[in-house]
Amino acid sequence: MKIKYLVLALLPLSLMACQSVQNVTDSVITQMNTTAVKNLTEYNWTYQASKASKPLVLTFNDNQQLTILTGCNGQGGTWKVEGNSIVTSPLVSTMMACADDLMQQEHLSSDIFSEKRIPFEISTVNGQAILTVTDSKGQKHIFTGSKMTDRNILTNYTWSYQPADTKKPIVLSFSKDRLSVDSGCNHQGTTWKVENDLIITGDMFSTQMACEPALMKQEQFAADLLQKREISFNVNTSNPDQPSLVISDTKGQKYTFIGTMTPEAKYQSEGKTVFLEISPETKSCVGVAPMTCMQVREIKYDDKGIKTYADKDWSLYYGQIEGFKHNPEQRVIVRVKRFEIKNPAADQSSQADVLDMVVEQELVKKP
Repeated sequence: MKIKYLVLALLPLSLMACQSVQNVTDSVITQMNTTAVKNLTEYNWTYQASKASKPLVLTFNDNQQLTILTGCNGQGGTWKVEGNSIVTSPLVSTMMACADDLMQQEHLSSDIFSEKRIPFEISTVNGQAILTVTDSKGQKHIFTGSKMTDRNILTNYTWSYQPADTKKPIVLSFSKDRLSVDSGCNHQGTTWKVENDLIITGDMFSTQMACEPALMKQEQFAADLLQKREISFNVNTSNPDQPSLVISDTKGQKYTFIGTMTPEAKYQSEGKTVFLEISPETKSCVGVAPMTCMQVREIKYDDKGIKTYADKDWSLYYGQIEGFKHNPEQRVIVRVKRFEIKNPAADQSSQADVLDMVVEQELVKKP
C-alpha cells in the first residue's frame, strides 16, 4: 500500500519532468528554425546549371516571400522552415517566351520549389556559404550564397521616380562610393554609405546648364531630398524584376523609386567598352529564321580622340542592342558595354551589347 501511494506521489513529478523535456525540445527546435531562417534570408542563392546561359537565383525574404529569377521569367511564392525542410506554396510566374535552356531551368525550379517540402542543409566551404536542397526524386542541388545587404541591392539597380506633371524621371545610380542623380537636365552627385539602416550622404555637386523651369524645380527637389542627410529608407525586393526603394524627406514624406537591374548585375561582369557606327540601312539576313539585321562597324579612338575603323566594311548585326532603337533616317555612333554570356543557347549570341551613350548622330536624307 505504501508503494502504491509512493507511485501516485511521484506521478506528478514524472509528468512535470516530461513536460520540462518537451519544453526544452521545443525551445531547441524553435532556436534551430530561427537560425535557419536567418541564414536563408542573409544571402542570395545562385545555382548555375551547365547548360543554362543564366543562373537560377533564390531570395528568401524575411516577410516569408520566396522570389526566384530563372534567367527569363520570375517566379514567386511563400516559404517557411519546419525542422530540416523548407516548406513552399505553389509558385506563380510571369509568362514571357524564353530560350529553350531557360525554359528547362524554369521547369527545374518549379519541380524543386513549387508546393514542396524540401530537405535542406546550409554549410560553409572555404568561406563560401553553400545551400544544398534535395528534390522529390532525391537529387541534390547546390546553391552558392552571396551576402544580401542593402548596399548590394542599391548598387545592383538604377532607381527611378517620376514626379507628377513632369516629363522626365529622377534617376539614382549608386556606385561604390558615389551616388549619381539625373534629374532631367543637370547631373548631380554626392558621396554615400549605409550606416545604422540609414543612407548617409555628403555635399551635393551639380553641373550648371540652364534648364527649363520644371526641370530646375525637379533638380531642387532632388537636392533637398539627398543633400547631406541621414535618410530613412526601405527596400522591397518581393518582385526582384521591379524592386522598390522608398526614401523619406526631412518632413517624413515618402517617395517611391522603382529599380531596374544594371547590366553589370544582370551579366555578373563589368563589361567591355565598344564603339559602333550604325548604318541607317538594314539588310535581310538569316538567323534561326529570316529576319532584318542592322549594319554596324566597330570604331577605335586613339588618345587624341581621332577615330579609325577596325573594319571599313559593314557587318550584319544579329540581335538587338539593349536600350537602342534603330532609326532608318539616322547614322549614329554609339558606345556600348559588351558582356559575355556564359553557356549561350544554340540560337543565342555569346555576347550582349547594352547602350551606354550616343556619341554622334546625324540625319541622312533618303534618295
